[in-house]
Amino acid sequence: MADYLADHRLELIMSELSARGECRTRQLAEKFQLSEMTVRRDLAELEARGLLRRVHGGAVMLNRDVEYAQRLELGHLEKQLVGRAATRLLKSGQTIYLDAGTTSLEMARAIAQGLPQVTHLHIATHGISIATELAGRTPYQLQLIGGEVYQNALSTVGPVALARIGELNFDLFFMGAGGVDADAGWTNSNHVEAVVKRAVIARSKSVVTICDSAKWGQASFAPIVPFGEVTRWIVDRGLAREGIEAARAAGITLTWAEGPP
Repeated sequence: MADYLADHRLELIMSELSARGECRTRQLAEKFQLSEMTVRRDLAELEARGLLRRVHGGAVMLNRDVEYAQRLELGHLEKQLVGRAATRLLKSGQTIYLDAGTTSLEMARAIAQGLPQVTHLHIATHGISIATELAGRTPYQLQLIGGEVYQNALSTVGPVALARIGELNFDLFFMGAGGVDADAGWTNSNHVEAVVKRAVIARSKSVVTICDSAKWGQASFAPIVPFGEVTRWIVDRGLAREGIEAARAAGITLTWAEGPP
């Protein structure tokens, strides 16, 4: 129980820092009803993990997210292949949710190029760039979830976004992730996005991860769901053998972006 409470405190502190960028020790103690000594100890632990930097009287967030513009350039070909492959799962009449992120952006671009076999589709997303890519370029219904703007991912997050997601139902959730590991599961580099992803998962019949092979064996700070709690993983052929074996052992259907290896 003690370990659980400590982990919960660390998550609360990281959530606050993610939202504000910096916090005072006294502010954290008052907000979470903790002693300043406990907060200082927790900040020391988080600094040891490389997640923040302590300064006099508080701490500042180390930016663990790669900026959106930089992520667009990372593994671009693999993301294109995964995004295009994901469109092959689309059928007329579905309600789908596209995650925020650069692989989802490639999927949105593939949708915008035209899907002759799909006559009507309802698309929801909290990705601002995703909605911009699709708006006015497809015959499909498009809904951008409102909320606070998380600028590092060009997405909307927070209570307003979560409330709206809770009112909807989705056939497929095309989910991105910052890292994936058989033990750590599907993870993300920031807490606020992970919370949104979990909210969408709760409202989805099926979860399809769109995650290139470079993410295998990586574990980011914020857990999304355990490894086996997705239905299908669309991935490029660069996935390591251990990733293939782990996915099959967990009952995850692998869909190859370039055909079978």
